[in-house]
Amino acid sequence: MNGIQFVTKLKNNMRNSLMSIADKILLRKRALIEIVNDELKNIAQIEHS
Repeated sequence: MNGIQFVTKLKNNMRNSLMSIADKILLRKRALIEIVNDELKNIAQIEHS
């Protein structure tokens, strides 16, 4: 995937695989990251494409 890595929470039907500490921290902060991105989009009046 050309250097792109998707990090998601483990779902019921997914295999259990080890997740790095950095990925776990990012998942915990995902809501805050999305809020900041949304505010930046609103301030700059950018539409999602």
